[in-house]
Amino acid sequence: MAKQPSAKAEASTAAPKAFKPALLLVLLLPAAALMAPIAIVMVAALVPSVVARIVDTSPNRYLTFTVLGLNLVGSLYFVHRVLTMGNSLEVVALVLQDSIGWLAALSGAGCGWLLYLAVPPLIAKMAEAQSGLRLRRVHRDQTQLINEWGEVVAAKD
Repeated sequence: MAKQPSAKAEASTAAPKAFKPALLLVLLLPAAALMAPIAIVMVAALVPSVVARIVDTSPNRYLTFTVLGLNLVGSLYFVHRVLTMGNSLEVVALVLQDSIGWLAALSGAGCGWLLYLAVPPLIAKMAEAQSGLRLRRVHRDQTQLINEWGEVVAAKD
């Protein structure tokens, strides 16, 4: 007689593993300690992403991911400056005073907000135009069938 798996074992194999932010934090803290200047600069530069995370109420967090991605790209200017000036804590204040770096980081976040706000209406207009084209094609095919087969095809019962 074969042994039946328990309900607990089935539930654990069927359910996907949940994202554990505490585990990610535990893994990233040693890396942040080793690269403290870069971590300090990135925490300061990614404040717009934290604000987007707080403001975003959608279940899939589209705003958060859009702003975070582009804010990260803009923040790379700060990382480049830290690494070229020397990876030390004395450099952090100089790097954070650079207005071009703030322009890059905040412009990235702003582009993320613009993408989040502009893309859904654009997609809605494209879907509306596509459904209009389909409707015209159906009407054209319908009139073509009526011309070929006569009004009997169009008669409603």
